[in-house]
Amino acid sequence: MSGRERQLKAIVFSDVVDSSVKIFADELIAIQRIKEDLALIRDELQRYGGSLVKSLGDGLLATFDGPTQALEFIQACVQKLSGRGRQALAHRFGLHTGEIYADGDDILGQGVHLASRLQTVSPANGVAFVRSTYDLIDPRFRRLAQPMGEVELKGLPEPMQAYCLGPDQLLNFAQSHAPEPVQLDMLLADTPFELLRPLGRSPAQQTLLLQERQRERQAVMKLIPAGPALVEALQVEAACLDRLRHPRIPRVLDGYARSGVFCFIQEYIPGPSLQGSLDLLRRKQRLAELLRQVLQVLEQVHAAGLVHGDLHPANLIPAQEAGPLFLVDFSLLKARLAVSSEQRQALFTGVSEAGRPFFSAPERARFGRLTPAADLYALGVSALTLYTGQDPASLYNEAQGCWSLQGVEPEVAGWLAPLLEDLPARRVQQAADALRLLDHSPLLPLSSPVPPGSNPLSDAAALSKPVLHQQLVSTYGPMVELLLESQPSLIPAEQWPALQERLVAAGLAQADVEEAGRMAQLKPEVPAAAPQPPMQEEPVVVAASAQSSLPALRLAIGPIADLIWTAEMDQAAPQRLGELLRQANVPESAVAALLEQLEQEPAAPGLSIEAPTVSVGPVEPEPAAVDGEQLLLQLIGPIGSTVWQGVAHLPAEERVAALETTLRGYGLDALTLADLRRQLQGG
Repeated sequence: MSGRERQLKAIVFSDVVDSSVKIFADELIAIQRIKEDLALIRDELQRYGGSLVKSLGDGLLATFDGPTQALEFIQACVQKLSGRGRQALAHRFGLHTGEIYADGDDILGQGVHLASRLQTVSPANGVAFVRSTYDLIDPRFRRLAQPMGEVELKGLPEPMQAYCLGPDQLLNFAQSHAPEPVQLDMLLADTPFELLRPLGRSPAQQTLLLQERQRERQAVMKLIPAGPALVEALQVEAACLDRLRHPRIPRVLDGYARSGVFCFIQEYIPGPSLQGSLDLLRRKQRLAELLRQVLQVLEQVHAAGLVHGDLHPANLIPAQEAGPLFLVDFSLLKARLAVSSEQRQALFTGVSEAGRPFFSAPERARFGRLTPAADLYALGVSALTLYTGQDPASLYNEAQGCWSLQGVEPEVAGWLAPLLEDLPARRVQQAADALRLLDHSPLLPLSSPVPPGSNPLSDAAALSKPVLHQQLVSTYGPMVELLLESQPSLIPAEQWPALQERLVAAGLAQADVEEAGRMAQLKPEVPAAAPQPPMQEEPVVVAASAQSSLPALRLAIGPIADLIWTAEMDQAAPQRLGELLRQANVPESAVAALLEQLEQEPAAPGLSIEAPTVSVGPVEPEPAAVDGEQLLLQLIGPIGSTVWQGVAHLPAEERVAALETTLRGYGLDALTLADLRRQLQGG
């Protein structure tokens, strides 16, 4: 199974008992109850640190790091589902611990199949598992497990010894091991909130889920022990975070001190986090979008004088609807640095910090310093673990004191290495700088520093991936996108022979590939000539430019015009331009219209134009205005003119916002919208 990531996980399958019968009896009610139950199960999945792999109609497939963690999740689900009374649906769970293979968004392996078979023999509102899992679970659960004997499982050659925990055992376990209730009456007095349950499995985390009494809104409350001096610092930082009002940060709902505790209440963002997610596994484009989204949020957070301080995959939650993810669990850590040095050790070695030491920047662990660069370090570690699918402990080389990027694609390593520097002085300091690195990742290997004064992007042997794509896609279509997907934006010369061989093996003509390579090869920059003294200029002869017909070609055949258009067409005479367009399969009617337009151009070939008077001294060129309508024509084709006309009368800032809203409705992705915004704003 080459190319797949192999892992050992606890796998959980869930299913509704007799769902088809219930749907047949009353379809609308049954479907609504199933949706409500699945939402509850997903909520518990997030709380217990599980990873949702996919939904299965009336059930879910999820993974956990260990079987005891999975059983605690199942027990919590059964307890919540049983609390619904006679209206509740019954669910079955199958649990198995074994190897899985990550394959895109899915997981494969015998362990997955076995977990799916076990849920079919589980008791209603219970869980079934085999002997190997029984030997691994916590003794508290093992004492309650009931033997099922030898069980025949579909698709397996031999019966297997199985065990189960029914609803009685799971509910009795919940009652006998319930944590002591948190005394919150006084802390929540005179507030619109009431306690629902603790978040997380340890009461020491002091993070609680609240429900607003008069509204359908939930909130998260963090309890932070604080003296008078710290309370003042916490209130200032909470107020700064409240004023930020970023759409991808949970809103601050309240912050106050009572009985030596600072109560910090924020909006609750439901849904599974990226902890253990497979969505970014070996997917360069998705990782780039994740980095871009988080860096854009951090850029505004840091500009407001704030830091997150506890960034890791569990605090990154994708939006339930399409859109950027949320950055949650701001713990007001910067304010806590104001306390005395004697108190810092207790504040920075809590449950959260002890459980995630690899995500904490070295300077924070050594000196208690918390800077924006520490957030960037944590983001780099998060991105590396999500991209590789490995635990951070296996990626950090303790002997050398650095992160191992072996096996990581060079372009991805170029994004992450500047974030993962152990020394703060060598690490990227600002989110804006990291965004620029993301757009212009280095070509050279990380172990080969660039000599002073050299520019890797000007290497004549390198090839431009966008140009190579443009040269091939008009002839061979979307398959070119797949063949070039894993290539960096700038393809080093040493990688070109292997890529060329791969393209030919996929069915592309050798001559086409060679020609495309020649067109995509970067040319060395020509040094600017020394300035010459001003002299009387002769009249200049200007030829009509074929490039002036590119907007008309976009209107005629849509955005594919930009893929067809080449550098040769820019300089071609009308007759040659017609030949090139016909070779690119442009319809004859469109070609004839373009040639007719060229003949009617006012600046005909051979027309003499008097050169302007040359002034003595340097003249600064005026920046070219951005043509928003042309940008839209390139992006979405002829409808771009209509969209532009609808917003052209608005002020510049309102126009950009209105365009984003309209284009998002057309399904454009966030990366494309961000690029359009930068171009319109002259960035």
